[in-house]
Amino acid sequence: MSELSVHEAIYTLRAMRRLRPDPVPEEDLAYIVDAATQASSATNAQGWAFVVVTGAAERRALGDIYRDAGRTAVESALASGTLPPATARVYRDAMVLVEHMGEAPALILVAMRGAHPPDGVRGASHYGSIYPAVQNLMLAARARGLGTTLTTLHKLREADVKAVVGMPAEYETVALIPVGYPRGRFRQPVRIPSAEVTHWNRWGNRRH
Repeated sequence: MSELSVHEAIYTLRAMRRLRPDPVPEEDLAYIVDAATQASSATNAQGWAFVVVTGAAERRALGDIYRDAGRTAVESALASGTLPPATARVYRDAMVLVEHMGEAPALILVAMRGAHPPDGVRGASHYGSIYPAVQNLMLAARARGLGTTLTTLHKLREADVKAVVGMPAEYETVALIPVGYPRGRFRQPVRIPSAEVTHWNRWGNRRH
């Protein structure tokens, strides 16, 4: 199997919420987690942990929790009628995953050891020590033709999620990532042009 270039992986990585039920080979799941662990972390602490969930009962339980959390958060936001049209469209798309999370062939629960520190520097380092690993995982999945998306709605029911997988109290969950072969096509996502959000030397200095 030919590997994607780094450029193609980055520029075609997008949220894939519609996944086929086909099983994902265990070696591919092990590979993408191993790629995650190659990320840097503050003081090289490597305080991460990953729970790869492929069992039907566990996936169903996590899916039920995610559905309850998502219906509470996403449906209420849509029902408010206050969302801009583009945001409402994203929320409607998210509801597909809310209803079908448990059907993904694999779910990866990403966790971080320790509580979020109260001060700004250590607090930034705490999450800054896990999200590079998450990005590595998603890029590695893209290289294997697997779709992923980063979700956090499960945090509304975190205690229940941790109970499903027996996660110790000293770990905090930071992401729940469905993994599978996508029903849609990989393509470059729509993004604000980088020139519009880049300032050179001083705020407000733009180069177009």
